[in-house]
Amino acid sequence: MDQAESLRKFYSGFAGKYDLFMPWEQRILRERRFFKYMLDTYNVNSVLDCFCGTGFHLAMLSEMGYDVEGIDISPDMVNKARENLKARGLEPMIALGDVKAINTKKKYDCVLSMGNSLPHEFGDDNILKALKSMHDALNPGGICIVHIENFDRLYEDRELFIPSRHRRDDTGSDIFIFAIEYYEGRVVFNILSVIERGGLPKFAVDTVEYYPIKAGRLRELINETGFGEIRCYEDFRMSPPGRDRTYDIIMVAKKDDNK
Repeated sequence: MDQAESLRKFYSGFAGKYDLFMPWEQRILRERRFFKYMLDTYNVNSVLDCFCGTGFHLAMLSEMGYDVEGIDISPDMVNKARENLKARGLEPMIALGDVKAINTKKKYDCVLSMGNSLPHEFGDDNILKALKSMHDALNPGGICIVHIENFDRLYEDRELFIPSRHRRDDTGSDIFIFAIEYYEGRVVFNILSVIERGGLPKFAVDTVEYYPIKAGRLRELINETGFGEIRCYEDFRMSPPGRDRTYDIIMVAKKDDNK
């Protein structure tokens, strides 16, 4: 099974759970101020979310007044995104496709790769193809925002189990736990979920692999792609790398004004 087919299989089983695992209101509190600052600083009007998932960033940025569109390789995630956006009275354009070959004549002021999505691409060559495709989709002076796991710290700590999410209310409860396997050239996330409704728990394990690209190498590939100015942060408070030793890396790269 190739990597694209493996991803489609994973998200076909996980699309319905993703928003339980990543609750929107908490993410808005965490990320909204960061995006407001960045997009306004760089005079962004139009945004392409290159791994749009269930539509969180499409919804948040649309409700903030930006012109947004999305693309994702998973039909199940695209369908879930359309369902979520329709429920909020929003209708951004969402395409099914591979970010390494963005098929659009339209150019954008900003492209996004959020939620550790870029490391779904295995190998430096595929990462570079995705970055070049994103670069080509930008207007001159536009920005690319990439958010990934801090694999440098993850491999340093080598935590085997990470409690990721626990929620309980009158409707039931949700528990998600990561069990992580570390290898040379790949890291495997086994996601144990226990979702209880009406007193009936459902157990599942969903497995997904990532290419554990280190922050320094990602920066080199972003630079090789042709971006100029590159800023790096370790959280959405825009803290410099290494200050709080978080498991997040966020890079903001600006396309040259004359390209």
